[in-house]
Amino acid sequence: MLSVQRVIVLLGSICLLACGCGQAEEGPPRRIVEGKVEFQGQPLAAGMIRFIPEAPGPVAVARIEQGAYRVDNKGGVPLGKHRVEVVSRQPEPELVEAEVLPDQGAATAISIPAQYNSNTSLSADVEVGDDPQVIDFQLD
Repeated sequence: MLSVQRVIVLLGSICLLACGCGQAEEGPPRRIVEGKVEFQGQPLAAGMIRFIPEAPGPVAVARIEQGAYRVDNKGGVPLGKHRVEVVSRQPEPELVEAEVLPDQGAATAISIPAQYNSNTSLSADVEVGDDPQVIDFQLD
């Protein structure tokens, strides 16, 4: 004979299956975005780019490596208008085994003006499409 606890668990499981609980939400429509980032005429060696939607929604982030980025996580950047922030750090020097370099702390920030990150004037409009959308940025 079934105990009351087992009946409750069984009924709860049936309800969850019937409701479709546990299925992932699709979220907003997205598109893969890729491009190049140059700072003072040179490819940005390393950094991050963030697409922050003007309308409420998820932020999309990607690494910048050798001046190139690609946002493809979760299907890319949500469609629509975005504020764009670029942040960069110089790569840390590689250390040889047991070598200690004096006055070499954590990575130091490259002087990218605030108009490209905390007070960004950069923007992008991600449009509907099947192929990756190319958006390049030239920072002075």
